[in-house]
Amino acid sequence: MMIALITWLVKKYAIPALSRYRANRNTGTIKTAAVLMLLLALSAPTFAQEQTTKYNVLHSGKVVGHLDLYQKRSGENLYLRMISEVKMRFIFSIRVNCNEESSFQNGRLVSSHVLRNVNGKEKANRQTTAIGNAYQTLAEGKSGSVKQKDISANLMLLYTHEPADNAQVYSDNFQQFLKVKQTGSHVYRIDLPDGSYNYYTYANGICSKVDIHHSLYTIQIQLA
Repeated sequence: MMIALITWLVKKYAIPALSRYRANRNTGTIKTAAVLMLLLALSAPTFAQEQTTKYNVLHSGKVVGHLDLYQKRSGENLYLRMISEVKMRFIFSIRVNCNEESSFQNGRLVSSHVLRNVNGKEKANRQTTAIGNAYQTLAEGKSGSVKQKDISANLMLLYTHEPADNAQVYSDNFQQFLKVKQTGSHVYRIDLPDGSYNYYTYANGICSKVDIHHSLYTIQIQLA
């Protein structure tokens, strides 16, 4: 849509102005066209780019939930929001709702929030906020800190682009850094502090599948 708008403006204003200049040799007209083109170039990055990527959550080959990743880019600012709902049955039914948010400015995490409810009861409410040259954390009302000047990547960001081998990514849930290990072509493993581990698979530069291995279950998150 952005490209179409610029094309329309150029056709409607810039090209006719240039044509009049060639015909009349009017320097004022060419200056007007040049200014218009400059303003278009400067204003283009300010238009926000929004995108929602949808995933299915599977257990034993059956769809048991959904995950939506919304991202909004505006200049050097990036906002991510991930909403998921999973319904599974073991001995009893379990419903898990997660809402995660992250905000980046100039490639630096400025804030994140993880909210998780299980069967309608809050089980996790965790925040990370940049303050000066460090980060303040809050987990179920208990405050802490991360002695790191910049956090440039977290687990949510892994859904938007392929990481590098041996990269360090921040877990907004565990509020600590985790190591990325490449295990195959476009496949990466991350071990979690609770003993679980995830495999991230990429296609065309974005995450196409996440295999989550927990001691009690294994689920897959796949592009819808």
